[in-house]
This record gives sequence, C-alpha cells and structure tokens, in this order.
Amino acid sequence: MCTDGVGSKILLAEEMNSIHTIGIDCVAMNTNDLICVGAEPLSFVDYVALDKPDEELMAKIGMGLAEGCKQSNCTLSGGETAILPELVHGFDIAGTSVGYVKQDKIIDGTKIAEGDVLIGLKSSGPHSNGYTLIRKLFDGDKELGKKLVEPTRIYVKEVMNLINQVNVHGIAHITGGGLDNISRINGNFQYVIDNPLPVPSVFDWLQEKGSIKIKEMYRTFNMGMGMIIIVSKDVAEESASILGEYAQIIGSVTSGSGVTHKSIK
Repeated sequence: MCTDGVGSKILLAEEMNSIHTIGIDCVAMNTNDLICVGAEPLSFVDYVALDKPDEELMAKIGMGLAEGCKQSNCTLSGGETAILPELVHGFDIAGTSVGYVKQDKIIDGTKIAEGDVLIGLKSSGPHSNGYTLIRKLFDGDKELGKKLVEPTRIYVKEVMNLINQVNVHGIAHITGGGLDNISRINGNFQYVIDNPLPVPSVFDWLQEKGSIKIKEMYRTFNMGMGMIIIVSKDVAEESASILGEYAQIIGSVTSGSGVTHKSIK
C-alpha cells in the first residue's frame, strides 16, 4: 500500500490551465512506488479537499485520475471530497493505492550483487518534485510551462512486463532526493552511473535560471531518469529490450557505498 500527493505542482498546473494532468500525477506517484517492490497495482482511491464546491474542477481532476489508472492498469475504486474553507485555500489532492505481490516474489534489494547493471527509464520532466523552487523561478513562458506541467510518466506496464520475464534485483523510483534514492534499495553497495540518460531541456533551464550547482541538481531532481532498475549482467541487454524505448543501460553496481555519477565526479 502506498499513499502520496502532488504537492505545489498543483499551483503551476492551475496557472497553466492544466488541472487534468494533476490526477495522472497523483496516480503515478503512488503506483510507481508500488512497483518498486514488485507489487502489481490493483486499486486506487483519492481524497480531494477544496475551499468551495467546484464541479468543473472535480471533472478535470477525475479525467486525470481515470487516465492515470488506465496507464497503471488498476481500478479507480472510489474517493472522498471534503469542503474545508477554513483549512484549504484552493484545493489539494492525495491518493492511496493497493498492490499485490506474493511474499516470495517481493523485490527488496537483497539479491543485489557486485557486477549488476543499472537500467534507467526516461522521465517526462521533473515529474512531481521540486515545484516550490520551480515556481519561484518560472517567468510565465507558456511553452516552458507546458513542459513543466507534463504529467509524471507511469512505468507500471513496462516494469510489470519485465518482472514477469526476468529476475529483477532492485527498483528505485527517482523522486525527491534525486539519484540518492538508489541507495535506499540496499546501502551496502556503490551505484556507478557512467552512461546517463539525456537530460530534458527543462532541467538546463532550471539550473541556469537558479544558478544551481550540477551536483545539487542530481541530488534534488531526477535529471531525466525517472526509474532505475537493477538486474544481473547476463540479462541486462534483454531487460533493456523488454522495457522498450524509454530504457537504457546507464551503469553498474560495485563495492563501496553511495551513488557516483562519473561525468560530474
């Protein structure tokens, strides 16, 4: 079971008249976490708190939730709406998802070994992290705004397809905390990235606009790598092929600790 929200990305989506994408983000942040332990998403419920009734707003949110569940291959089985003018100014959304995995099939990182391979899955942008900073830097450019509200990519179908064919050793959803999230799988190894995925242009804008050091960018944002999967070397090429167009081998597991990105030392 996972629970999560969308955070201050909601405010930018409102500014860009893109509320329908927020429902997708909410589902994505939950189901992308579920699959990290090998659980197949089954059901999703939402909670929306508003300052006043708004049928049009709820319809747009509902469209996004339905699309997110479709992409996650799970059921939108219910939800709750609360009108709380004394607590909420605007609206907020959170969701909870339930998944299923047999106990002996749980992916918990204990099978990770030196020589294993890291496979990165491309992100669609910042996903749903870092938007307090992003909003401070955003200057109203509509074309840039469209990229910034691009919904979080959902990896459920690709990853579940892989799990059904290959013995996966570890999965990390790269959210707040950036590439440091990889170490959470198993902190007894070093994860070396020597062939990173291309960085979407929105991150170049963000770094330049905010004068942010490149190391901090990789410690805060996904920088183009929304999900990282760890498999043994002998099935790495096959796994990347199964995962499809968004996948690329990006590094390996060695002795040590932490995450090393060779191009930024």
